[in-house]
Amino acid sequence: MGYVIKMPKLGLEMERGIVLEWTVDEGETVDEGDVLVEVESEKSIGEVDAREDGSLRHVYVEEGEEVPPGTPIGILASPDADISDLRADAEAGLEEEAPEIAAAAGPDAGAASDAAATSEANATDGGDAAAAQPSSGGSGGAPEDLKASPRARKRAEELEVDLTAVEGTGPMGSITEEDVEAAAESAAEATDAGPTAADATDGEEIKASPRARKRAAELEVDLTTVGGTGPMGSITEADVEAAAESAPEPGTTSAEAEREADVEISTEPTDVAGVRRIEPGDPLTDRYHRTTAVAAPAAANALFEATEAVRTAFEDEVTMTDLLVVLASATLADHPVLNGTYAESTHQVRETQNVALVAGSDDGPVSVVVPDARNRSLTEIVEARRTVDGDDADAATSDERATFTVANAAETEADGRLVNPPSVATLEVDPTSQRAVPNSDDVRLRPLVVATLTYDARAIGGNEAAAFLERLFDRAERASELVLGSYRGRE
Repeated sequence: MGYVIKMPKLGLEMERGIVLEWTVDEGETVDEGDVLVEVESEKSIGEVDAREDGSLRHVYVEEGEEVPPGTPIGILASPDADISDLRADAEAGLEEEAPEIAAAAGPDAGAASDAAATSEANATDGGDAAAAQPSSGGSGGAPEDLKASPRARKRAEELEVDLTAVEGTGPMGSITEEDVEAAAESAAEATDAGPTAADATDGEEIKASPRARKRAAELEVDLTTVGGTGPMGSITEADVEAAAESAPEPGTTSAEAEREADVEISTEPTDVAGVRRIEPGDPLTDRYHRTTAVAAPAAANALFEATEAVRTAFEDEVTMTDLLVVLASATLADHPVLNGTYAESTHQVRETQNVALVAGSDDGPVSVVVPDARNRSLTEIVEARRTVDGDDADAATSDERATFTVANAAETEADGRLVNPPSVATLEVDPTSQRAVPNSDDVRLRPLVVATLTYDARAIGGNEAAAFLERLFDRAERASELVLGSYRGRE
């Protein structure tokens, strides 16, 4: 098996995506579901997970490079698989979408990773082919000719390590991130001292990774006050976050920060959780917008018919809310940009769907999170909904932070005004409305389903919100099929 990894489309308005970080090195094996790469669009940051077990056989788009959605950025396959067809497809896609990267890759792109795979296969069989091959990563070659993983090149730049002086221990003598860090540590020992962040007075002289610098800017942390725990005293992202946590609380906070502090998510279903109503005049209305749509008769009828069919076929006390979670989860797969969080001025698109279910109470709306809702059976969703309804107060709850929120508006009476920071969207569906339809000489009332999406306009656009609702109702017309698949634990 195997497949070409492509730049995802995080939203309708996305035109270009940047590879922020490959979380695995070329030749490294991963399990299905492991994060392969983190990417960034004009408005969002997202993660790309492995669709199957395998090895990162080749990287086409390096960290910091920018390409359109759908552009091949790498190849995942088993270590010993023939990827010549995948390479041909990927390089053809690169020629069409990113010719400058295709030209830089050259006609031999991917050869090193193929050779590495062959070397590993020979080593498994007891052969010495890898040891017999010369390394092009010696001190005599130019840096671009060195066999080094993207993470190794990035780490070398951070630590100011000359890759031509580093001995590679990876497949075919390729240089790994660990090789770079070992070389940096050796250099520090040789000079008996290395500059640390605490010694620096000029911000440019502080040794800190790009992610640490970005995190410091987000958290307003002065890097000159942070002690580095990385190689040669370099500051890591974890160092910055630790410094931010230990810093004293400021005397005053912004109005926005105070509002967000008021809506911290609780994992106790009997307490008022992070979900809240936006009241008239609430400052949150400046950043939260709403889009409302009415289901076509076919979609509305399908929802009611699916609910009744499941109630009849199974003993579970299935409600419309349970079906909405299934439909929303399937729709989020089509519009992943709505499944995420917005915090520290960053929209983070999440691969895992942690869907919050909302119910009303005397104290206001309460919620419980259904972790990994995409892979939950209908029975598990029903159990979670019973928890938030208070029917099963002792049921286990999730510590996961919500990435999307679903509410039955008839139960919460929020009138399309629920928000659940830091998640970026809340879906409220009211299935209790009615439509008057002329019928010969009289008028008949038919069910009317109204859906409202409240979304954080800093992360989501109006076109994206409208497209999500349209797709939701398209999905609703085949609700029975989707719900049956969820009941069995698969779609």
